[in-house]
Amino acid sequence: MSEPPYAAGLAPGASSPGRGAGWVVFGAGGHARSVVDVLERLGEPVVAVVGDAGGRTWHVDVLADEVDAIDRVVADELRAVVAIGASDARLAVLGRVRTAAQLARTGATASSPGTVLDVTPPVVAATATVAAGAELGAGAVVLEHAHVGPGSRVGTGAIINTGAIVEHDCVVGEGVHVAPGAVLLGAARVGDGVFVGSGARVLPGVEVAQGAVVGAGAVVTRFVAAGCTVVGVPARLAHNPLVRGTRS
Repeated sequence: MSEPPYAAGLAPGASSPGRGAGWVVFGAGGHARSVVDVLERLGEPVVAVVGDAGGRTWHVDVLADEVDAIDRVVADELRAVVAIGASDARLAVLGRVRTAAQLARTGATASSPGTVLDVTPPVVAATATVAAGAELGAGAVVLEHAHVGPGSRVGTGAIINTGAIVEHDCVVGEGVHVAPGAVLLGAARVGDGVFVGSGARVLPGVEVAQGAVVGAGAVVTRFVAAGCTVVGVPARLAHNPLVRGTRS
């Protein structure tokens, strides 16, 4: 994780006394709806979502312009969470929010950014559990009924989705998405930008390298190389970006 980790078990904003009340959620799709629900169940006010609502009805302001939304976060001293499904887009927006906040509030320059203030703390649902000794990176989200075990590290901007389990001593990279019901068993390691599909299992100590995709319901029993897609039980190679037309 490139950002300093947060202690496990913090309620959203608990580490930021003095910041303004309210959150801006970057994203306006289905994942954003889940994150807004988590925040509101925690008693955290959501003042706006950002993006194309796509016909969805929201009970908060919908802001179309990201720059205006970031300006609002800075000016009103709000907190922000990026609720966008695509890993690259999620990390990019998170980076822009944090950069704007640090430049505005520390008087820093781009070449000397200073200390990043707590504008994007992790969000942990009321029904989720994060063990003592686990670490959550900036902007990480742990949704309802999910679990992060002791000694595990969850990277910046990662999603531990509904009912997912990250067992003890796992390493979860930046921008990872562990989909609903997926399980990383003890000491599993998943690299930056990995997607672990719904109901999939990564067995103890197994590594899934950067940018790989684990299909829904797969059981990963051995190393998965960067950028590859695996499916099935046990998981088999379905796509290798270095080999055209890969099939097992």
